[in-house]
Order: sequence, then C-alpha cells, then structure tokens
Amino acid sequence: MEFIPAKRRFSTHASSLNVDRRILEESVKHFGRSSQRATFRRLPGGFMNANFLASVDAERFVVRAYSTDATTADRECDLLSSLAATDVRVPTVLARFDIEGCAVALVEFIDGVTLEDRLQMEPAPPLSVYRDIGAQLARIHCITFPETGFLGPQLRIGREYDDLGSFVASYIERVLAMLADRPDRLDRDVNRRLLHLVRERWELVMRTEPRRQLVHCDFNPKNLLVSADASASVMAVIDWEFCLSGNGLGDLGNFFRFEYDYPAGAREMFIDGYQSNNPTLPSDWYDASKLIDIGNMCSFLERREDYQESFHTARTVIASTLEHFGY
Repeated sequence: MEFIPAKRRFSTHASSLNVDRRILEESVKHFGRSSQRATFRRLPGGFMNANFLASVDAERFVVRAYSTDATTADRECDLLSSLAATDVRVPTVLARFDIEGCAVALVEFIDGVTLEDRLQMEPAPPLSVYRDIGAQLARIHCITFPETGFLGPQLRIGREYDDLGSFVASYIERVLAMLADRPDRLDRDVNRRLLHLVRERWELVMRTEPRRQLVHCDFNPKNLLVSADASASVMAVIDWEFCLSGNGLGDLGNFFRFEYDYPAGAREMFIDGYQSNNPTLPSDWYDASKLIDIGNMCSFLERREDYQESFHTARTVIASTLEHFGY
C-alpha cells in the first residue's frame, strides 16, 4: 500500500474548526467554574467534534464541542457512563449540556498521548502495548445487546438492520452506484472491480454473522490514549460517537487499515491479547475485517464536502484491498 503520513490521511470536518470561544467559556460557567480564570487549548485529533483542554486554576478537564447534534452527544455520554462500570478504560463524563445550540460534554482529562503520536516518539512503544490494545478491544466486544442497530441515547437500539454484514454490503453497493457517475472520486474500472469483490467474497463476512457486540466504529491509533513513557500503557479508548451494536470485526479492520504503522509482531501480540479475553474471533477474521472496512472508505467517498485528503486515502485503501484479494 502507498504510504500516507498519519496526519495527512483524513480531512478535518469544517464545522469542528469553528468553535466560538463563548461556547467554551459558557461551558465552564455552567460547570460552576470561573470562565475569567479559564484557559483553553485545542487538543489534537477529532474529525467531527472538537476537544479543548480547559484549565481553571489547578483543575483540568476536556470541553468536547459536537459539530453534529444533541443525540450524538447524549449517545456518547450515556455509553461512557455505562462503560464506567466495566473494565473498558474510558474517560469519566463530568457534565453534559447545550450552549447556544451547541451540544457540549465535559469529560475527564487523561494526561496521555494518542497512540498515533506515541508511534512517532522515541523509544518506540514495546510490543506489549499491542497485547493491551487487543485486550481492550476484546473487552469491548464482550459487551453484547439483544438486538442490532445504531445506539441512541440511554443505549436504545435503533434496529436499522438485522445484521451489520448485510447492511454494509447494501450500503457499499448503493455508494458504488452513485460513484459510477463520479470518476473523479473513484475510477470506473476500480469501481467495477470493487463491486465484483464485494459480490463474490462477501460470504466471508456473512459467515461471522449474526453478531450483536458493542462496536466502537473508529478504533484506531488516534482514538487510543497511551502513556507517554516507555511503557506506552493503554489509558483510555476515546471518541465513541459512532458506536453501534453489530459485528465487531469492523473495529479490527479499522485498527489494521494501515498496518505498516506497526512493527513486526504487532498483529500477533494484538490477537494474543484479544483471544485471551474473548475467544470468539473467527479464523478468517483478517479477510472479513478488510471487507467490512470498505464500507468506511465508501463513507468518505460519498461526502458532499471536497475532502481531498480523505478521498485520496479511501482510494489508496481500496486499491490495497483489491490487491490483497487478487482483484
């Protein structure tokens, strides 16, 4: 696969770039703190939403301003509150309110760095961190629901689909039909070959269904906080706004999308950590997860905005997937 630097893979959502300082100050005031003594520093990452480190005297917390809606904020906060009673490492929700039409959450500040940034630091993280990451994802996938669908506030399940595999396959076909008239987004020959791949090999995904696991849906190095020291131990899994009930193999496809980021042996350590905590991983998980991840690439290519970095990355991943399967 063509190498793309981590910071140049995806465009930033335009709305998340424009957070009025008044939103941040009012959030602090609603939390019962002095906005006059508050300072704010934007934290790295975040495609849809913006995160700011708020410091008031000796206290620090994160102001999370959502560019979407209150439903997204409620879903994420309710899930995080639920996960606090499990062994999944997540930040604590401190408050949730709306400020001038903007959904805001205040969450615990965890003084770590993203795995994405830690991978650029010396010394390199030990291989043991991948076992820890695999164990965390396994514990997430051990949380199950009675039905499938997108999660809503109070963890209500939307029941939009019977199984995620069929839903994603139908979605991919719809997007490819739309992109047939957009060769600037996806070359027509690539479109044709990708459609053949999905139609001919999707059975690999369907063998793993049905699954009703908690799925993060954005499980990758930018959403994993680790310690900045030599141990690089996992401190928290963050950014849960896309969570759903379905097939957790999509999380593995997401994490291993750019496997060249990791050293030799990382995959084996990850799987060891995963299977030690959740033995349900199918033998053909790698191929099935790569197929499910095509749906993520289609979600980038269908966007109305002109996000050239995201388009380029999606095309690169698709090309690599076609090569992997011999299409």
